[in-house]
Amino acid sequence: MSKYGLILLTAAFLLAGCSTQKADATNTPLALEKSWSVKMTLSGGIAGLLRTVEVQADGSYTVVDERAGTTVQGSLEDDRLFTLKGLIESLVINTPKNPGACADCFIYDLEIQNGGKKMIANVDDLSLGESGLGELVNFLQELINTALR
Repeated sequence: MSKYGLILLTAAFLLAGCSTQKADATNTPLALEKSWSVKMTLSGGIAGLLRTVEVQADGSYTVVDERAGTTVQGSLEDDRLFTLKGLIESLVINTPKNPGACADCFIYDLEIQNGGKKMIANVDDLSLGESGLGELVNFLQELINTALR
């Protein structure tokens, strides 16, 4: 499997505590604890972007654009935080059937920390659709774009 194909759930969804579970699919609902965070790093593309967003359980977020040298901090409104929590808790993650390489794709590296455990997922534009991470990635990408306007 190529680096850009999909390295999905390196530890087979540690958030669920199933370190022996295969990384083929994760269909176990994730119950977020009081202390959680989600981080996405967006990199690549023709422009060579490197942007990061991290959101904490209280709704506070930090967006960083490495190329522009810009950092923006803010807080999600309650309805947006509720939407984000719902997206995380309802994740159904799938490994793509035919991962491929994409020279100019965006790469999305996701980390979800939940009660001392971490889930890591990596997808690109080609594998995003069938990964099950599309809605979460779109939400976080929209947050990045809005914060950097």
